[in-house]
This record gives sequence, C-alpha cells and structure tokens, in this order.
Amino acid sequence: MRLQGATGRRLENEVDSRLSGLKDTTPVGDAITFYEHLATIRHRPTGVFYVAFRETQDAFLARQQDPVKYPEWLMKSPGKQKEAKIFIYVVTKHPKQVPILRSHEDWLAPLAEGNDQVFDALSAFLVLNDVVDVKAFNTERGLLG
Repeated sequence: MRLQGATGRRLENEVDSRLSGLKDTTPVGDAITFYEHLATIRHRPTGVFYVAFRETQDAFLARQQDPVKYPEWLMKSPGKQKEAKIFIYVVTKHPKQVPILRSHEDWLAPLAEGNDQVFDALSAFLVLNDVVDVKAFNTERGLLG
C-alpha cells in the first residue's frame, strides 16, 4: 500500500530501462511512489504511533541510477531486492490534519538519535509478526543486524 505523502514526480522523464521485467510492481507515468507502508504500530501505554515503511523499486533504482554498475539482472536478483531500505518513523500528526501534504515528513518524523532501544523493539516486533525478514534489518543502527 502506498504511504501517504510518499509520491512525487519521476526524477527523469523516461522510465528506467531496467524496469522491463518489473512493470507489474512499478507503474509507468509522471508520478511515482517512493515508499510503501508496511505496518502501523501503537504503543498503548503512551498512545504514540509508529509507521514502518520500505522504499519501492522505483526509489531503489533512483538511488542506484548507473545501469552499467547496476544492470537489470543484478537489480532483479533476490539478494539485491532485499537491499530496499526500511524505515521506522514516529507519527507527529494525522496526515488528514496536514492541509497540503508535500512529503511523508509532513506527518512523520525519524526516531530521535539515541532511540536505538525503541528502534530495536519495533524491529523485533515486525520480525516476530512476520511483517519483515530479520535480514531486512542488517543495518548499523539496529540490534538485529
């Protein structure tokens, strides 16, 4: 599912040539979606909501634009597909309260520095509930990496 505020204009007019076999997951057009929603988690004692989301294939290709260094066969490989970044942000306000939604960061904010325990707890929750694979959190920030 598309994350609210995570849609923008395609970085270039032409669709990436490496998307030939990925048309079912990447729509063609001027607007593209950069992030997809994975889960919304509520911490009951505090009432704080967190949103976990992942970059789409379009965003992944936009980060790695060189078709010589990152050819289609490599981008389609299962190992490379698992490199799509996963983010966990805190909800600062309901997206319907934002008059003009320009970005997902109009209603979400990254976890504050030093919140590694919160990130680790939420990551573990996502893994334990089969939302993501433990290998997705192979990052310098997470305890699971």
